[in-house]
Amino acid sequence: MAVAPATEVSEATPEEECEPPFPPAYPLAPGYEVLAHISRGDALDVYDVWSYERFCSCIAKVIRPDRRGVERVRTRLLREGELALRMSHPHLVRAYAVFREPDPVVILETFPGLTLEDYIEMAPRRLPIVDLAYLGLHLCSAMHYLHGTGYLHLDLKPANVIEQQGIAKVIDLSLAAPPGPTTRGRGTREYLAPEQVRGETVTTATDVWGIGTTLYEAASGDAPFAPLNSQEEAAVQDHRYLQLERPAVPLRRWRRTLPAEFRTVVEACLDPEPARRPSLRELAAVLKALTRDPLRPVLDRGSDERVTAPAAAPIAG
Repeated sequence: MAVAPATEVSEATPEEECEPPFPPAYPLAPGYEVLAHISRGDALDVYDVWSYERFCSCIAKVIRPDRRGVERVRTRLLREGELALRMSHPHLVRAYAVFREPDPVVILETFPGLTLEDYIEMAPRRLPIVDLAYLGLHLCSAMHYLHGTGYLHLDLKPANVIEQQGIAKVIDLSLAAPPGPTTRGRGTREYLAPEQVRGETVTTATDVWGIGTTLYEAASGDAPFAPLNSQEEAAVQDHRYLQLERPAVPLRRWRRTLPAEFRTVVEACLDPEPARRPSLRELAAVLKALTRDPLRPVLDRGSDERVTAPAAAPIAG
């Protein structure tokens, strides 16, 4: 099934035509000085900055020079920063400050670890099952907390998970929104749940899909809906979404030694029908059993969605 691309069109200037990033020592915001430019995306620049108040390095997100007049970019960055300021959870990125004028600047804690995407690309071996289980528990914990604030993440993927000393931390709240109707195709193509592709109602089950795609890729080395052949590559070029056309390849095909319980629950997270996906509690219960740690409290029996995985649970069990 073909779905037209999202209506929001990038207005970014080609990289070679955009103003260069700010140089080292540039005063980006009161009390924050540029150390280095890290990356430039379609709408934002990311910097390593020095905080004179905290006497440490931090991350700063600012709008690209050529996008400063785009109101929706400004609104989205401010919303991300203000939401992150309200968050206090060991598996979610922390924000330290938000500056609104003259141009928005969001100051975040620094990320010294690798992204899960980097780890998957660089590691000589796939994560063992206990590490996969802890990774999933950390993601369940973060999503339970975020959902309790009335928001969904809506962009869970390996590039948005940082590993810091055995702890998984979810970053990038730029697409976070309350449950309800969503913009068609908003997010990262390969990781979108079917309801996101179609612009239908998003719920907590949408983030369960995101956990499923992340665990699938961490276990197998490949995203569940990455093109498998030239025909699928052509379909993607034609703006078609593979998650609407086929199920994910069974994990057993990629890695026969994975426990059946893990394969089954991850594949259930990728059910095209949101109502058939496991709840966070159901997912966490399966993952907890795979950690082989019967004393670790994970579930609050008072709610089907309440997950209380402890912050100190290491990924590398």
